[in-house]
Parts: sequence; structure tokens; C-alpha cells
Amino acid sequence: MTQTSWRAPACLISFLIASPGAIADSPCYKGYRDTSPVERAKMTAVLQTVKDALPAPPAGWQISSDDAISVPQSLCQDFGLIPIDYGFGRLYRQVGDAEKRQKLIDDQSARLVEAYKQKQPRLEAIQGKMEKLNAQQIALLQKGDLAGAEKFGPQIAALQEEYQRVADEGNDPAAMNAVSKELNRDLELTISVRVNPTTASVPTGAKPMVAPAGAKSAHRWHVEDENQSTDHALYYFGTWFKRPDGTFQPSVRQGAPFSAAHGMTLEISGDPARVTQTISALNFAKVASALK
Repeated sequence: MTQTSWRAPACLISFLIASPGAIADSPCYKGYRDTSPVERAKMTAVLQTVKDALPAPPAGWQISSDDAISVPQSLCQDFGLIPIDYGFGRLYRQVGDAEKRQKLIDDQSARLVEAYKQKQPRLEAIQGKMEKLNAQQIALLQKGDLAGAEKFGPQIAALQEEYQRVADEGNDPAAMNAVSKELNRDLELTISVRVNPTTASVPTGAKPMVAPAGAKSAHRWHVEDENQSTDHALYYFGTWFKRPDGTFQPSVRQGAPFSAAHGMTLEISGDPARVTQTISALNFAKVASALK
């Protein structure tokens, strides 16, 4: 394996395994210092270069996230001898097919309402029996006849079970999941960039791809479950070294300030076809230029 770093995805909007969260949760023994105007300007310039390389929303899509660049205003001096970790993320959302998705919701709601109507007479009958038994039980309790009241317990419990069985009739979790999955299909796409992540790795099962211009390596993997069908494409820029724990860390570029980009990861996540489309539209050479 080369010095290129790999990482596993953390969750839907934090795509790059990096240590900022761990660092934020750990004690800071040397205290914090404000980042300087020069450092902030450099970090902003790096992220602006990356931002300018990202594709515009395709037809029927819009940028749904706050697209403003934000850089660290302070940093823990315990980590003052490594490059500053910062990043940028963008969320795209499809809005052109909102009516189609709403129809899926409406149709599913109509099916549920109709199914309930079919069961409603039986449910009401069972409910009526329970109410009568409850009333008799309460009357005995008010008279202090605890033993008599307890005798109604098994009958009431049996009716409750019967009520639940009827209520569950016709429920199809697989069908519900299929509707949910269809609602989420090709709904959102995210691009996440992490500059100088302290650690990074690649998920098991990821397959290498041909790296585009300026990138050191590229990997792609698919996540399929009851809620989503998502591809992830992950790119690494810069030089990386292996840490004792098996993860990787960007190598420091000699002569470059710690606020500059020493190593960078970029991840695209979304519908497989949409990810492929985004890869074609993204200016990887411009992203790579942020490390200069």
C-alpha cells in the first residue's frame, strides 16, 4: 500500500473519518489560542478553491445546505505541531420531482386509511368489550373487592392481545420500507471535503478506481439497506503516512504553513447514477490546486 490514506464513512453528512471530533472531546492541556487573520485567510482561500471546483446543481436540484465557508476561529495548542484540520460540505437536494414523491406519500397514506376502515368495526367491538370489563373492574375496586377485580385481568389482557392482532392485520413492513426507500432514492447528494484530517482509513469492501488528475487515489463502495441505496466515491489528495494504529495521516509539506492544505479527502455520496454524474462534473484538477 502506498502512502495514500484510507478511511471509513462515519455517517450521512460526516463522510470522512477524521479526528476533529475526538480532539474536541479530549482535554486541552496547553489551552486554546485564536487562529490568526493570516491563518484564517489561508484556510478560507483553500476552501474557496475547493468550493469553486464543485459542480452547480443539475436541473431540478438545489443546494440545500448553508454554503458559506467557515474556518476554525481557535485551536488547541496540544496539536500545534500538526496541520490544522478544517473542511467544507455541500448538500444537494432534488426538488424537481416533489409532486411524484408527494404522490407516493399520499398513496401510502390512503392505503393505510382504507386498511383501518376495513378493521375499524372489529376494533371498535373489541374496544367496547374492554370498556365494559374495565367498568366492572373499577366498580369492584371502588367497593374494595380486590380479589374480584383481579379476576377480570386475564380477560382484559386477552382482549388487548386480540385488539393488537387485528390492528396489525395487513401490515407489511417490507412494503412500507420499499416506499420509504423509494422516497429517499436520488433525493440528496453530499460532497464533503476534509483538509488535513488527523486520521483517515478506507471502509472494507471499497474498490479502487482510477484516480483523476491531481488525486493520489480513489475508492468507491455501495451501501444497500432497507432505507437507502447509496454509492460513495472517496478521493485522496497529497501525501500520507501510516500511523501506529494502522490509520493514515497527511505528511507535512515542507515550507507550507499549518493553515495550508497538506493532505485532503473528498467524498461524494448519493444515488449511484448521480454520483457518477457528479464525478464527471467535478473539477478535480482545481481541487488538487488547493494543495499548492
